[in-house]
Amino acid sequence: MPPLEVARRCRQVGLSPIVLTDHDGIDGAQSLRDVGQPIIIGQEVLTTEGELIGLFLRAAIPKGLSPEETVAAIKEQGGLVYLEHPYDNTRRNLRQEAIERIASDIDIVEVFNGRSQPEANRRAEDLRSTLGIAAGAGSDAHTLREIGSVFVEMEAFDGPQDFLKKLRRSKVVTHSKGGVIALLRRRLSATR
Repeated sequence: MPPLEVARRCRQVGLSPIVLTDHDGIDGAQSLRDVGQPIIIGQEVLTTEGELIGLFLRAAIPKGLSPEETVAAIKEQGGLVYLEHPYDNTRRNLRQEAIERIASDIDIVEVFNGRSQPEANRRAEDLRSTLGIAAGAGSDAHTLREIGSVFVEMEAFDGPQDFLKKLRRSKVVTHSKGGVIALLRRRLSATR
């Protein structure tokens, strides 16, 4: 999706700042920052054992690093480590063994992903609770229409650590029961 179209759609649905996490790069997020859009620059990084997200990045993280090397690269930038869709087996989720190895370095676990099944989201919440860390959520939008189907309402923040503190007091908002993909599946089932 073109970054400026993403920004337009976010304004339409009232989302600000934008948290943009492209696969293996930050060019889209940087282009929005460069035109004055409030944004958290993130990246969905493919490690040797699945995906991790870095938030509040200044530079892209190379793909193909180990989970531990990826975490170190995120932290070197003062960024936050965000574990997305950890139990969605239809995605490139991080392997359980890797999660266990980096558990103490994970800042946020995504407990609601708009493309994941309810059971995967429930298990993610269980993991978050076990780790005692902040909960994240997102639409995981791959189309403009999906933007805003899931988001987090929270207080304004100043930088990564304040973001993390206020994220603990946030509220996850969903506009579709079970996420976007589950909604599409229900619609397809209804037409059969």
